[in-house]
Amino acid sequence: MIEQGEGLGPALERLYSRRAFGVKPGLDGIRALCAELGHPEKSFASIHIAGTNGKGSVAALVEAVLRHCGLRPGLYTSPHLVHFNERIRIAGVDANNADLAAALEICERAAVQIQSASGYELTFFEIATAMAFICIREAGVRLAVIETGLGGRLDATNVVQPLVSVITRIGMDHEQYLGSCLADIAYEKAGIIKLGRPVVSAAQAPEAEAVLRKIAAENNSTLIFAPDVVSVERVGKPLPAGQKVRIETQRGLSGQVLLPLGGNHQIENLGVAIAALEIVADEIGVSIDAEILRGGLSLVRWPGRMQHLKPNVLLDAAHNADGAKALVQSLRGQGWRKVILVTGMCSDKDIAGVVRVFAGMAVAVYCCALPGDRSLDPEILADSYRQYGVSSTVIGDPVSALQAAEVAAKERCLPVVIAGSIFLAGAVLASYAA
Repeated sequence: MIEQGEGLGPALERLYSRRAFGVKPGLDGIRALCAELGHPEKSFASIHIAGTNGKGSVAALVEAVLRHCGLRPGLYTSPHLVHFNERIRIAGVDANNADLAAALEICERAAVQIQSASGYELTFFEIATAMAFICIREAGVRLAVIETGLGGRLDATNVVQPLVSVITRIGMDHEQYLGSCLADIAYEKAGIIKLGRPVVSAAQAPEAEAVLRKIAAENNSTLIFAPDVVSVERVGKPLPAGQKVRIETQRGLSGQVLLPLGGNHQIENLGVAIAALEIVADEIGVSIDAEILRGGLSLVRWPGRMQHLKPNVLLDAAHNADGAKALVQSLRGQGWRKVILVTGMCSDKDIAGVVRVFAGMAVAVYCCALPGDRSLDPEILADSYRQYGVSSTVIGDPVSALQAAEVAAKERCLPVVIAGSIFLAGAVLASYAA
């Protein structure tokens, strides 16, 4: 979706046109751009987050708690759900159109100089990342939470020098860029580990853990696995507003808090966030106690993750097999055994893996095309579900598919789940906001 804010629509059209240059893993382009811009990435301290699933949630949790500490943190995440502005936040507020347009203009001038000197055409993500750095610098922010886009080692965000690196659960995704086995993907994610800087990790599969340990040792970096230092356990049943959890850390932080994100995987993400926050608190000289944590968590807004649009309609951005498994586990934990599924997927994802997981829960599936050119043909997706004996209907767009699913769900007295791609989540949320 292209926003049509004051003067921003045409600018974003130009930015999005850079997607034609594709994905170019490597740091030469972003380094040249940052140098041309006066190194905005060096104007703030950072918390750098990579991982396959959960990195955006951890970023949102960390930023909200830092904000409640009285700081004005920056936040850079991707992709956005509805508006490009969501990618860059200052003190919890989306970047405004004027600041984005100004940052893009500066980056475009620098891009012309770089292309003239070297012939290199900067990509969409390289420009977007530099825009974030500029917005953070111009806002006078001193600490920012930066989420990687793809991988880590060769990701455009990997020019920052973090106070702490954070790696969430690693799984199979983006194999065409990151490698065909878990160890290869872990190697790319571990590329954000910096010399002498601590790194916090979620629990990992043995082959991923071995890679992280090796690279941390090579960089003389203290590696902390969050479950070793933070205990997070749910108290009682999940609630519409999230889930109550009890926390206990080796450093003495303890108490009961409300985590406003649903799902067992978010309990793990909270543990990772707390482990990282305790390290950062030492670095910047702030104190994080149970009251600060409670207040910070109350500020978290992270749509598209186990989000109830209605009591019987749930939206989640699960887009790979691990994300699908986490979603299904969470749905069963709240008593949902069978659902009507609305889905659409990108053609470069693990279609078979996601379908296999959702097919065990869906009694009917409504398949749709996604906005943009990465969409999988919904007929192919529907055929994949039919192979599991699941009734599948193709309806062209997400909004119409959801409307049809809600009718079917009412007839069968079943809930509706919308999942399969973050672009699907964005399209649905845009329709609700309209």
